[in-house]
Amino acid sequence: MVLHQRTENGKKLEKYWREIRVPGKNVPARSEFRVNSGIASLLPFLVIVELADEDIVFRLIGTGLAEHQGIDITGSRYSDVAQPDQVARASRRFRAAWERPCGILSIHREDYGRGVSSTVELASFPLRGDNGEMMMVLSVTPIGKGLAEKSNTPLFLRPLTHIEYIDLGSDVPDDASIIAGLQPAPAEKG
Repeated sequence: MVLHQRTENGKKLEKYWREIRVPGKNVPARSEFRVNSGIASLLPFLVIVELADEDIVFRLIGTGLAEHQGIDITGSRYSDVAQPDQVARASRRFRAAWERPCGILSIHREDYGRGVSSTVELASFPLRGDNGEMMMVLSVTPIGKGLAEKSNTPLFLRPLTHIEYIDLGSDVPDDASIIAGLQPAPAEKG
């Protein structure tokens, strides 16, 4: 697999994740994730999510990201802004990365419903909630902004243009195996 050249934000978050990982524990606790000078610059574009009922819940959205997207989706579910097939794939990938554990690097385009779009890199790393919840911390880095077709949807996520897994010492899964078996959504009848 050819590795994508990651942004500095993604690299910083991975370095910090490795620093807070306790030897003998696969996934750092959410309570161990604290702001320090090494990641302070990432705060505006950090996201913390939780896997709940095979959907992804946005627990924290950085203010810079909310401003960039024009919408704050804190407390929302991924299914509120994405298609069912996207939610199913993302949930499977999230679970696989959390169980391994490994990171996920993905690139996709977001359309913001005001004629503006952006290509973003998501560098994601697993966290364990205080009660064992499956969580991830993401650095969401806009890597380009441009014009999009006008839409009334506040945030439309295009399919991924790139995905790879980041080896954190436990190898990485095969993406095709992770999403194998997902049934396509049935076509609507006239």
